[in-house]
Order: sequence, then structure tokens, then C-alpha cells
Amino acid sequence: MKSILEISNVKIIPYIILFVSILFSISGQLLMKYTMSHTDEGLLDWVFLQKLALAVSVYCLGIVNWILALRSVKLSIAYPLTSLNYVGILFGSYYFFNEVITLTRIAGVITIFLRYSFSSYSSEKAYINFSIVNSTKPIRT
Repeated sequence: MKSILEISNVKIIPYIILFVSILFSISGQLLMKYTMSHTDEGLLDWVFLQKLALAVSVYCLGIVNWILALRSVKLSIAYPLTSLNYVGILFGSYYFFNEVITLTRIAGVITIFLRYSFSSYSSEKAYINFSIVNSTKPIRT
């Protein structure tokens, strides 16, 4: 018989992979910004290409983790969670690039996050209601 810890770990691993995907995505985007902001020699400089390859590789790790997470997590749940990218980019750009966080930006990020959260919740209910309506009506051709 499996312990409760073993059962809960199996269910939480896809969500851990999803959050790792979000972290890699945020990191990759911040690295791309850093790489493009610190380009003095030109776009064909060897050091620049190495930094850019690292940034794109980190971002690609996010994509790979995203694909792995989608094996077990419903897209209607996973996609709204990716709006956490906006939060991570907001704070990352403040910390690493000294960008100003205004109340308007905070309100925008909160709005985006809530919009995705509510849309996933309401779309799932709409799907359930749609399937109930369609199952009772005959299809006419």
C-alpha cells in the first residue's frame, strides 16, 4: 500500500514541472534582454553569440518542460498559470534592469493574471454546460 506522501508526490510532479517551465521562461527572457542590452561589439561577435545561445537555450528548456507538463496537466489549468511570467518579468526587470514599477504596471499584471484565471474557470464551466446542451439535442443535417 502506498503512503499518502507517495500518492501526493505523483500528482504534484507535473505542477512542479510546470513551475520550472515558468522559471526557465522568465530566466530565458531576462537573459535575452541582458544580452541585447549589453551588445557593444556587434551582432556577429563571438561573445555575444555565446550569450545569446545561452539565453535561447534556457528559454528552450522552458518549452521542453512546458511540453512535459502538458502530458499530465490540463491545458485549461496550465495556460493561465503561465501568466505568472508577467509577474516574474515585472520583478526581474525591476531587480536586474532598474526598470520602474508603477501602479499602472502592477494593475496591468494583476488584471492579466485575473483575466486568465477567470477565463479558465469560466471556459471549463461553459464546456460542461455546452456538452450537456448538445447531448440532449439531436444533430440535424
